[in-house]
Amino acid sequence: MKKAIRTLSSTLFLLAFCASYTPALSQTMSVSTPISIPSAYGNYHPQISMTNDAVPAVIWTSSMLKNLYFAKHDGVSNFNAPIQLNPSGFLVQSYTWSGPDLAAWNDNMYVVFKANGYSMGHIYLVKSTDNGDSFGDTVRVDNLANGFPQYPDIAVFNDTVFVTFMDHDAAGLNPQYVVARSVDGGLTFEPNVDAGALLGDEACDCCQPEIIVNNKYVMVYFRNNASNIRDIKAVVSMDRGATFTNVISVDDHLWNAFSCPSTGPDAIFTGLDTAISVYKSEVLGEAKVFLNEYNLATDSALHSIELSTGTGNNPNYPQVSYENGNLGVVWEANSGDPEVFFNWSSNGALGLDSANTINVTNASGAQTKPDICHGNGKFHVVWAEGGSSGIKYVTISEALSINLEEAYPTINIFPNPVVGYLRLGIESAIKEPLTAVIFDSKGAVIDTWIIPTSAKSLGYFDKDLSELQSGLYFLNVTDGTVSISQKFIKT
Repeated sequence: MKKAIRTLSSTLFLLAFCASYTPALSQTMSVSTPISIPSAYGNYHPQISMTNDAVPAVIWTSSMLKNLYFAKHDGVSNFNAPIQLNPSGFLVQSYTWSGPDLAAWNDNMYVVFKANGYSMGHIYLVKSTDNGDSFGDTVRVDNLANGFPQYPDIAVFNDTVFVTFMDHDAAGLNPQYVVARSVDGGLTFEPNVDAGALLGDEACDCCQPEIIVNNKYVMVYFRNNASNIRDIKAVVSMDRGATFTNVISVDDHLWNAFSCPSTGPDAIFTGLDTAISVYKSEVLGEAKVFLNEYNLATDSALHSIELSTGTGNNPNYPQVSYENGNLGVVWEANSGDPEVFFNWSSNGALGLDSANTINVTNASGAQTKPDICHGNGKFHVVWAEGGSSGIKYVTISEALSINLEEAYPTINIFPNPVVGYLRLGIESAIKEPLTAVIFDSKGAVIDTWIIPTSAKSLGYFDKDLSELQSGLYFLNVTDGTVSISQKFIKT
């Protein structure tokens, strides 16, 4: 695979106080060398999230084995061996476009999935209380008498768990999204609450939904079906999911499709009253990927942006991530063969520009169904890799030198925020001793030290920062010619 790197128009203010370390004068995005998750476990519908101990974790299903798997990064350079989350013999529904979902809150991780079979089986949850090192028993989420629940999605706030899924009538018709809530951390679930029925139409019957939660709203995004007009809508609860009373329209492209396109939205809160969603639609027969930024306080759309310009045919499956101003979107599109594309902004939706889109994969074979999260000052991306039937993982981060791509090893910071020790994971061998410098947010040098060449045999270097005051800092690592900088927070 060729690494993707593109110079962006903005200039990092960090250059103002570390110019002696950094020869480049513009901000760039650098894609790390891919890490493979073994293909023996399948690769359907990979999903990624950060754990509370600041490492990425991935879930997915095997289409052949009908199992649900979880793998956690080891904090250095690879993923731990996958573990199976469903009990032996308890088969899991497995689709390329839809599947289990995960969410984290403090040290707890929650995974929700559907038992195998379209007209049988129910929605279940498994929970970890140790950042994904181990998981407990399955808990049933839905209280339906029949087996028609489909396409679960999960959100957690203060360890109150919200699961949305598609419900049908006893004949398996008239699909609508409902919400089940747990106020005891996932031990038990309250009766299902109607959510999507507020629109009076049907839900599009094969499209994955998205549920998001903050301390004011619970929102369910899904593809509606109003006489074959299949636009994305969202329903809103102001009482922690007890009732859904408001509807917002984030998509008015009037996509007329006679069958379900099997592609749903993704969404995330970027402020107390502001949410961003991404989705696929068709305009005059041409597939496009859009982003919508919506203000719930004013009940109005702030921005609607086409993201997929110039990325080839049939863009699909967009996913979005946001943290501390960093907004990232990934999607797949056919550029010769399916590839994963990425766009990024440090200034929310206003900072997005289609000219800044990069091809993350740029490899032969099908690279599909990406997902994204943000942590440790970088974006983390996974996708299904068609050639190996496995899963690939990369990080995408700011770099300060165009020469850094080939001349310098990638440095990963764990954890972020930092409490005591800061670990620098070194993904490739270093040829010279490296100098590390910590700057505060005003550009003052706080600490300087040497990373010895012996660190390459360990794959990491630990630095004790327990005496460092709380705040935002920048770590700059240089070999004297080129350098890279990463932001981190000390708590």
